[in-house]
Amino acid sequence: MDNWYVLYCKPRQEQRAQQHLANQGFNSFLPLITINKIKAGKQLKVTEPMFPRYLFLQMGSEQLNLSTIRSTRGISDFVRFGMQLAQVPASLITALNQQQQILQQQENQNVPFKAGDALTVINGPFSGIQAVYQLAEGDKRSIILLNLLGQWVKTTMDNQQIQKNTPENS
Repeated sequence: MDNWYVLYCKPRQEQRAQQHLANQGFNSFLPLITINKIKAGKQLKVTEPMFPRYLFLQMGSEQLNLSTIRSTRGISDFVRFGMQLAQVPASLITALNQQQQILQQQENQNVPFKAGDALTVINGPFSGIQAVYQLAEGDKRSIILLNLLGQWVKTTMDNQQIQKNTPENS
């Protein structure tokens, strides 16, 4: 039975380390999470490691060649407790993997529009006006471009006031 070990990576090189381990035939797991961040006044969805600088490596005791793994690009060293290598139970890796999949499914369900989607305002003072989706402003509002008198006007609108154009409603 293979054990899961914890690796400590160089700053922001977790994915590089994971790729180089895969190239060497090792199985590793890097739990990722997607969060909203504001950069330069714009809200962005950013996917980053759940545990920055840490990576989980699966291998049996017969494969345990510390120097090969420590010299892999992006890896600093194994996490240790004294001389003992840090191990995590396989059940934790399974739980983290399941949680990551659940979060990804929820994320995909929560995104009703994509940048550039053609929209129609369905209620309110601009009902029937064509628009183009720009980006989300929080969970319930969106920044859109309204086509008013041949000019595109940027505005913010509640998501319940707009719908994506489909062949049926165009």
